[in-house]
Amino acid sequence: MWPLGWLPVVAQLVLLRFLVARAESPIRVFVVPHSHMDVGWLYTVQESLRAYAANVYTSVVEELTLRKHRRFIAVEQEYFRLWWDGIASDRQKRQVHHLLATRRLEFVIGGQVMHDEAVTHFDDQILQLTEGHGFLYETFGIRPRFSWQVDPFGASATTPTLFALAGFHAHIISRIDYDLKDSMQKTRGLQFVWRGSPSLSAEQEIFTHVLDQYSYCS
Repeated sequence: MWPLGWLPVVAQLVLLRFLVARAESPIRVFVVPHSHMDVGWLYTVQESLRAYAANVYTSVVEELTLRKHRRFIAVEQEYFRLWWDGIASDRQKRQVHHLLATRRLEFVIGGQVMHDEAVTHFDDQILQLTEGHGFLYETFGIRPRFSWQVDPFGASATTPTLFALAGFHAHIISRIDYDLKDSMQKTRGLQFVWRGSPSLSAEQEIFTHVLDQYSYCS
């Protein structure tokens, strides 16, 4: 019977080894605060701008300027452009230029909106992307490097192809079929290189990451 007396000790040693092993391999957590404000959902664009959108950019610029360890990514250009043209002070504009230069503020996608993928024609997708990118290049001399297509309900093969041709380095999505996401979580398949069609070339494929949760926050 005496070996049984060692069981609590052995259990403690196994637990201690497990905890030490976990301590040696910490989990890296990335927190990415981002703007996601639908351009025309429950309210008009102007109503949304007055109610909350303008305050988002005003407060973000202030907080990033005060706390240098913080970062933020801005998505839709429609609200930012309205804030920039009609609300931002000269001081805030200088702060935005500095934040972009120090990479504490970054624009992703850079289109006027985060376009829907189910009913939107590709001509409109290209047009709204071109308008947003044109504003960013003319104003700041920059081009977005990443997409942030996390809220459209479903994903089409057209969008990653378009974004690859637009020069994006990577494509981030979220809302896909629940069963498919569950399967991808289990098989660790949330990251992959997406080629919209086998007939397309490697220049039209893009590294894609799927957020692991079921909304546009992960």
